[in-house]
Amino acid sequence: MKIKLKELKKNQIILIAVILVLLIILVPSAIYCTVHQESPKQMMTDMFTANEEQLIGKWQGDKGLTAYEFKDDGTYDSYISSFSYSANYVAQSSRLTLSNPATVGSVVYKYSIHGDTLKLRLIEENGVEVEEKEEYEYKRVENIRSQSFVDFLKDYAESHKTDDN
Repeated sequence: MKIKLKELKKNQIILIAVILVLLIILVPSAIYCTVHQESPKQMMTDMFTANEEQLIGKWQGDKGLTAYEFKDDGTYDSYISSFSYSANYVAQSSRLTLSNPATVGSVVYKYSIHGDTLKLRLIEENGVEVEEKEEYEYKRVENIRSQSFVDFLKDYAESHKTDDN
């Protein structure tokens, strides 16, 4: 049974066009949300909010040793174990430059934010491109939970114990 385009009514053509447009939008969106493990709401936020705005907030490394708090005034607090310091940052497009006036040092990361995950890939240190591009992952948190290096080592030792010990 062949359907001739001329036989379709105007309303039917509009309905088919709307369904096709929705499929073209919804299928890739569903795939994106599945791959990035994001809700559709978070995907829309990611699409319409600049990375620079999404960066504002508290971010904790998965081991609890490192964390950042980025503020909207261009400053940040960095937490490494029980040590912390404040410095300045500039976020442009996908580049994040962290500079510390006290040490006159700076690092540049390529960064991305997907949902509540911040990924940083080191690309430059003190003006020199790094060969081994290390990547770090942080989760957005309400409160930063600092862990001392000794506690980290204890946790690491506990998690790597063998039955022979």
